[in-house]
Amino acid sequence: MGTRRPAEVIETTRTRLVDSLRSAMAKGLLAPGEKLNEREICEEYGVSRTVVRETFRQLEAEGFVTVTPHKGAVVAEMSYSRAMHLFELRGSLESLACQLCAQRATFEQKRALSHAVDAIEQSMRAGELDGLVKAKNDFYEVLLEGAGNAELAAMLQLLHARIELLRRYSLSSPGRHAKSILEIREIFNAILAGDGEAARVAGVHHVAQAKAAALPRVFMTELSSAAQDEPSKE
Repeated sequence: MGTRRPAEVIETTRTRLVDSLRSAMAKGLLAPGEKLNEREICEEYGVSRTVVRETFRQLEAEGFVTVTPHKGAVVAEMSYSRAMHLFELRGSLESLACQLCAQRATFEQKRALSHAVDAIEQSMRAGELDGLVKAKNDFYEVLLEGAGNAELAAMLQLLHARIELLRRYSLSSPGRHAKSILEIREIFNAILAGDGEAARVAGVHHVAQAKAAALPRVFMTELSSAAQDEPSKE
């Protein structure tokens, strides 16, 4: 077995740190607007400041972090316009994944998709948002595997990390759970039937409904934040 070179070790360490911080942001453990402390991250993850700064640069390029000179890095805010743009991308890419999955998925992949749909429904009945988000992530993982397009999968996996917070906005909307599972089963049924066009249309509809549930909540959050930032008039 060969010995890994220092550059390879640094790259692996940075990749793990990127994944950890990205996941913490997606789950809301690091909140939008929260400052990222270099020293604390170095101590918590046992990495150098160089690795942390390289990580910040990558996360900034991906849209997860905002870096300001002399102020450092903060978790990027989810603005209304950014949310709109993310949903536009999601609608196009995810509907394509649904179509390809219907055309290409194997029997085993369709069976795995069936289990994933059942897990989503069980999580909804339990009323646990974290479990529901995980179940939906599992569903999309199987969906992308069935689509059989590695480039599309890579793009959507990064996009899903960005919109996981938006999924929490939409799924916490009153009445959204019941509608969401019906939409997902519509996608699943089209995939089972091998109907690519029906799967694509069902995917477009699902994202449109998620957008309709999430955007008003994003708007109100941004409006509230803007009001707090305005100087008081006396």
